[in-house]
Amino acid sequence: MLQLIDAFRQKALGVMAIGGPVLPLLEAFVNALQAEMPGTTVGVTVLDKPGKTFRHAIFPALPEQFGAQLVGNLITGKRGSCGMAVMTGRPVEVPNVACDSRFSAEWKALFHAHGLQSLVSFPALSNEGVVQGSIAVIHPLDVPLSGDQRELLGHATELCAHLFAYSRTQEAAKILVEELDHRMRNLFTTIGAMAVFTSRNYPDPANFRKAFEGRLVMMQKAHALAVTHQQTGLLELLQDTLAPYSCTHQTLFNGPAITLAPEAASSIALVLHELSTNAAKYGAFSEPGGRLNVAWSLRTGEESAPYFDLTWQEGNGPPVTAPTHKGYGTLMINGSLRNAFDGSASLTYDPQGFSCSISAPFTTRLGFAGASPEQLP
Repeated sequence: MLQLIDAFRQKALGVMAIGGPVLPLLEAFVNALQAEMPGTTVGVTVLDKPGKTFRHAIFPALPEQFGAQLVGNLITGKRGSCGMAVMTGRPVEVPNVACDSRFSAEWKALFHAHGLQSLVSFPALSNEGVVQGSIAVIHPLDVPLSGDQRELLGHATELCAHLFAYSRTQEAAKILVEELDHRMRNLFTTIGAMAVFTSRNYPDPANFRKAFEGRLVMMQKAHALAVTHQQTGLLELLQDTLAPYSCTHQTLFNGPAITLAPEAASSIALVLHELSTNAAKYGAFSEPGGRLNVAWSLRTGEESAPYFDLTWQEGNGPPVTAPTHKGYGTLMINGSLRNAFDGSASLTYDPQGFSCSISAPFTTRLGFAGASPEQLP
């Protein structure tokens, strides 16, 4: 049995060495494990980069829709044994799915629909103890796994942890490249729009150059905030990011002092860059007299947990029309907020002015109330 693990370990090294796709190798590995354990059905689940949901669920012996129903759901520990194994870091035995009170009716119905009765889910832990996903072995009722099979699966989870981690790194790299491409396109568009708008207000070449260079410096500072992982005050972030537009448009900020955690600051800076770019192209920053009001607050949410709310409200711009489809920017806004601090955004295309409302639990992932020592005078 260990020869199987060694053979796939060599294949894994080959795939990783060339940066190749790992999913075909995972499917082949699952099929090989299943062949070593007759009568079982084997599958794997791979976490997404933030570790909130399963990005992939590979069960080659079952219909495709089975795995599809395991993907994208927020992991709570009640949806199924793989989620519980990921959350606890320990194997989860389910001798009888239908009678197990730990799990949701939805998950039980999924197993019943495919005639599946018993299983064990094993977490795949990295050498540092970080859970990367799980291996699920579905077996007949009252036919538990043998000691030899469990030993094999112990080695299998070690290999899978490396493969899962590699898959998650690939996912993060793909998102980074897409985000970089999108930001570069936005950057060129913003510079072009800024050049046109600056030329209207400073027709003299010497004055235009001075004003335009100043705005480019402010844009560079805003960009640095988006990629520098450090604690930042929310007001400071807003002022620096929107400085290129504040000199020609009315921008108002109102809210309590909040210091953002590094990842939250980067995420919000990216969102502000996206919103301001769109405002320069289509909204309040595209015409003289346009204004922006950004207000934020802390409120008590469910079970007395504090919540953070921020509203971006544009006005005095051209009439607003809703887009016909969700672009990359819209997906990036929600994805960035969700991954950084469980935030969400709602976009409203009112003809009188575009608005964006951001909400999130006010936890240490987002930041803390008050100014950091570095921000105090």
